Amino acid sequence: MGVSMNLSLAKSFAALAIVSAIAACGSDSTGPSSPLVGSYTAFQFVTTGGSGQTNQLTAGSTVQLTLNANGSTSGHMHLAATNGNPAADFDLAGAWQQTGNVVDLTQTADTFLRDMAFAVQLSGTGVVDLVGDQVVSGTRVQLTLRQAGAL
Repeated sequence: MGVSMNLSLAKSFAALAIVSAIAACGSDSTGPSSPLVGSYTAFQFVTTGGSGQTNQLTAGSTVQLTLNANGSTSGHMHLAATNGNPAADFDLAGAWQQTGNVVDLTQTADTFLRDMAFAVQLSGTGVVDLVGDQVVSGTRVQLTLRQAGAL
C-alpha cells in the first residue's frame, strides 16, 4: 500500500505542477492581454481623391504598426511621393484602445491614422485584420493592416 500511495501522491503532485505552470503562464505580465497585441503590416492601402485612385503599396508607401500589451504603439509609416505630394515619413509612437470591435489609434504624429477607426476582422484561419475606410481632407483612405505572420 505504501508504494501505491507514493505513486498516487506523485501523480497528484505532477498534475498540480502542470496546472500551476499553466496558471503562471496565463498570468505572465509580459504576455499579450489581447489577441490584437502584435505587429501589423499594410496589406491593402488605397487612396482615392481629386487625382484619381492610387494603390499606395504599389507606389512604395509602407505602414508597420505594433500594438503593445500596455496600450502603447510603435512603428513607422512611409508615404511615397504621389500625385504631386512629396514623400513623408512618420513615427507611429502613441497609444491604442479597443472598444468593442473597433481599434482607435492616438499617435504623436499628425496623420490620418488618428482620424481612422479600424474594424477588427477575424478570418476563419485566425488571421487578424484591422480595416480602416475613412474620408480624410477630401481623400478616401482604405487601409487594411494584417497581423504579422499572416501575410
